Amino acid sequence: MNIAGIKSHFTNWREWEFNPIVIKELRQAVRSWAVTGMLMLFLTVLFITSLVFLVGQSVRVNEDVQLGSSMFQAFVIILAGASMMFIPLYIGIRVAAERGESNHDLLYVSTLSPGRIIRGKLYCGAYMALLFFSACMPFMAFTNLLRGVDLPSVFFILLFLFLVVCAANQIAIFLACLPLSRPFKILLALAGLFFSFWLIGGLIVGAIGMMRLGLGSMMANRNFWMTALTVLVAGLIVTGLFYVLSVALISPPSANRARLPRLYITVIWLLGGLLNFAWVIQVKEPTAIMAWTLATFFILIFALLVVVSNADELGPRVRRDIPANRLKRRLVFPFFNGAASGLLWVSSLAAITFILTQLVLTFGDTWYPTHVGMSGANREDFTLCTSTTIFYALAYALTARFIHRQFFPKRPPQIAGLLTILLVGLVAIGPGIVLFFLNQLSWKSIDGLQLGNMFNIFSIHEPSQRWSHFYVAGGWLALMLVINAGWFLKQWRNFQPPPGSCSKD
Repeated sequence: MNIAGIKSHFTNWREWEFNPIVIKELRQAVRSWAVTGMLMLFLTVLFITSLVFLVGQSVRVNEDVQLGSSMFQAFVIILAGASMMFIPLYIGIRVAAERGESNHDLLYVSTLSPGRIIRGKLYCGAYMALLFFSACMPFMAFTNLLRGVDLPSVFFILLFLFLVVCAANQIAIFLACLPLSRPFKILLALAGLFFSFWLIGGLIVGAIGMMRLGLGSMMANRNFWMTALTVLVAGLIVTGLFYVLSVALISPPSANRARLPRLYITVIWLLGGLLNFAWVIQVKEPTAIMAWTLATFFILIFALLVVVSNADELGPRVRRDIPANRLKRRLVFPFFNGAASGLLWVSSLAAITFILTQLVLTFGDTWYPTHVGMSGANREDFTLCTSTTIFYALAYALTARFIHRQFFPKRPPQIAGLLTILLVGLVAIGPGIVLFFLNQLSWKSIDGLQLGNMFNIFSIHEPSQRWSHFYVAGGWLALMLVINAGWFLKQWRNFQPPPGSCSKD
């Protein structure tokens, strides 16, 4: 490389700048008495706790060989409680305040990309978590000198807690980005606060359990690292999902908000399937594929509520990104805004997931004849329940979309998602309410056949009743497909770049 090339290379370095959102947030955090006071209170509690343990040991007659382990458990409880209760709440409140329409902050007037804004908020939360963990680390490392816990376990548990706190920060950012009114955001914050108590308890139990197992002696085992890597990848996938959803929420309405979330879910669906299939080969158990299957269906159910609430009309900015090539246009159709494209995307992923799962479960007996897996009857029940649930979910969504199009055409498209939830609840709870007023409600009536109720599939036991659900769900879905066929074909034909545009092929 010549001198001119080197100078040009370093000139570009000077144009690089740190994320301005991080600088802004950290400057305000330093000036905030809430952050400074919480950190000082945290250090005070750690110091008093360690002092209590040491003074208690000095007045004992016999030496406590588990003093280090006891102190470590106390520090884990304090660290998990302080970091999980304060940092996500602080970050979420900051983002929610900036999302208010009366507050014209960076989210509205900045030229920064939505992704950079969300990353800045996430980096700030990670830095604050690192600050709390750095303050706690000397106290935890000190417990190794008192015996009862090894240093590899200390650092591994700290890393585990740190990653969980970062994931909680991203979830808090996502919840704060939801387009809700202030009363609903307050209720959501209270719900998140109660949920954090449950999460803190799980973290404490998990961390203490890992300490008692002695992770340092297990790190030479390959299965330990495979398990740790699987949990890490799953955590990163969930965090990344909430990140792309947050970016989509703060993106302008004129942008193609659906592209990033749908691409991300498709990629993690594919990589998750490959990872789960690797576990099938590792443990020689075909039923392990059901972890990927159930996780996929769980995500797609929530995605269905979102895509059915999409508007039909595409803005000029989105249409300019539509390829002019017909084949490419058909391939990218599921990754653009719109309810029709979203329903096609959800249906395609659900169908492929169902088929691949059936192939693995069917040929599993041939691959691993000695495995302890599902019997033929259990496999048939799983296939029947899964397919019926998919049919019901799509039928509910298409019915809600039809009702919105026919009776509420001037209302926002989000009404369709609300109608889907109302239909599910009405069909599930409605018969029970009627029987209650007729004084005929009993456990036998609840466990009986309730055609149209997707939750009833899992409470009945007769195969003939499940087949009845399958026929009803399939017929209902077929009817809705016929009714909505004209609407879908219209969206399919209208998916074209504007006349005279220079769309990229």
